Amino acid sequence: MIRKYCRQNSNIAQRKKLHARHKKILDMLEAGRLSIKEAALQFGVTEMTLRRDLKFLEKNGSLVQVRGGAILPPARYEPESAEKADLERKFALAEALYKRIMPLETLFISTGSTALAFAKFLARNNTLPVTVITNSLPVASALFKTHCHVILPGGELRSNSLDLVGPVAERNLSDYHVDYLISGCDAASSGYGFYTSDMNLSNLEKRSIHIADHTAIITSSSKFGKKALTRFASRSDVDLLVTDDELSPEDSKNLSPYMEIIKVDTTEIRRKNEKNGKE
Repeated sequence: MIRKYCRQNSNIAQRKKLHARHKKILDMLEAGRLSIKEAALQFGVTEMTLRRDLKFLEKNGSLVQVRGGAILPPARYEPESAEKADLERKFALAEALYKRIMPLETLFISTGSTALAFAKFLARNNTLPVTVITNSLPVASALFKTHCHVILPGGELRSNSLDLVGPVAERNLSDYHVDYLISGCDAASSGYGFYTSDMNLSNLEKRSIHIADHTAIITSSSKFGKKALTRFASRSDVDLLVTDDELSPEDSKNLSPYMEIIKVDTTEIRRKNEKNGKE
């Protein structure tokens, strides 16, 4: 009877410890992507144990496992059908951009899921003070309780996403200066520039380009050749393009006289996606 009581108390203690670790895992993910190696070392457990934790939390819908770690599931402003491979690709682009431009003192991070991926990577990896201006509420949320000092320019909430636009936001931006603007796009043309489907967002993007010393576009190569309503940046407005290695030679040739191009190798991500599709 005593042994049974001891075993029960031991199981309860283990469950409490496991629950506490799960909570810490989710707290880490709030700041961005979680690395299995780093987290296992921090928690003092094996990588196999941590993988089991991630698998359990993924089944509960609390996170999404990606190569080498995990991220939070797509938020409500992102398509619920977003595939792991797509999320991995965005974080791969975000990592490449981070390594290219950081450290900096000031940033403007615009809207969109790829710009948000950069914000989450920044939150997880940056250890130096940096001021971030953003019109994206998801970006501001991702940078909460980090080394980033976040400034929201105000304005009106868009009807279809958690972003601020409008005359107030545009007017307030004129009071600021940043080292780099980080932006995504809805569509791109290697002959003309970068586009968005929202006129109000386009106006704000144009204003943000004027307050930035440099502009970086972070986007999938699949956006090239697509069409959207309005152009917010010409080729000459952009200093840096971070995209995947499927950008066509023709597009690279058209863009390279105007900007630096970083093509991120996503071969492993594609191979993994193809393998999962066959299984």
